[in-house]
Amino acid sequence: MRTKGRRRAVVAVARKLAVLLHRMWADGTEFRSEKEEGTV
Repeated sequence: MRTKGRRRAVVAVARKLAVLLHRMWADGTEFRSEKEEGTV
């Protein structure tokens, strides 16, 4: 059961990253690591 949960978490993080990168690629936006004003 531990392995299943870990694998599920890895897949979830990979999916989140893939969606983010795909949106950046589709929009042509650039990644900015610094935080903007008003965000947490």
